[in-house]
Amino acid sequence: MMSSKINRAVTADGRPIMTRLTTIEEQGDRSFDLEFWQQLSSEQRASAVWDLAVNAWQMKGRNTDELRLQRSVETLRRGRG
Repeated sequence: MMSSKINRAVTADGRPIMTRLTTIEEQGDRSFDLEFWQQLSSEQRASAVWDLAVNAWQMKGRNTDELRLQRSVETLRRGRG
């Protein structure tokens, strides 16, 4: 079980911040991560995932204007017979 202290705060735009200083032995304990993500709303989780995707794209040197939902259009026609 985790013995380290968890610090909580909220940014000016309402985003929660949670920090914890751990020992090497505590690194496998994912309860901190689970608690953080579970306290967020669906919208906040989606926003965080989008921020991570944008950051990863930028780290690869890619243009973030390329990030968008893929829209493929195809026409299917039923054949006779």
